[in-house]
Amino acid sequence: MKKTKNNEKKDINEPFKFKIVAGTLKGRTIKAPNLGVTRPPLTRLRKSIFDFLKPYLEDAHYLDLFSGTGSYLFEAVSRGVTSATGVELEKQLVESINKQAERFLVTDRLSCISEDVFKAIPRFERQQRKFDIIMIAPPQYLGIIDQTLSTLREHRIVSDDHLILCQHDTSETKEISFDGFAIEQQRKYGNTTFTVMRLG
Repeated sequence: MKKTKNNEKKDINEPFKFKIVAGTLKGRTIKAPNLGVTRPPLTRLRKSIFDFLKPYLEDAHYLDLFSGTGSYLFEAVSRGVTSATGVELEKQLVESINKQAERFLVTDRLSCISEDVFKAIPRFERQQRKFDIIMIAPPQYLGIIDQTLSTLREHRIVSDDHLILCQHDTSETKEISFDGFAIEQQRKYGNTTFTVMRLG
């Protein structure tokens, strides 16, 4: 606990609150439990990357790996994707995302599952599910990106005309193996880089 300016006690793990930037759900407030393991990306970062994605979102099937607070999922649905599927291991975060999808009446297009990403990807392949846009935004500095890219190479769950976006700290860029992927561009926003690519 910590004290505010008015000497009121305040939980250091109070929920995150953020607003959807654009689209049909613009201005709606999202709340997410603060478990100390993730945090929503800054508003300007979400706006910048989804403004870039705008031409690709309409009618797309969107997959969000390591969904965290769900900020990218709700932004995608708000901006017109046909479906937005999230994969997140933390059950509390998953429950929060799905409850808010119910509140916003978008459960027909948005759902998040509590599962290990490295089990979910092979399962999607067995189910013959294909995605047009895949967002990879894992915890940093743990080597998870390389493992995720390797799994996507082994289990092809992308449509013919797809985009994969990999969010990582700019300092990690040279350490990531993008073998097997055609890099289209790398978009830098301060200390965060999005590598935009396709499977070869």
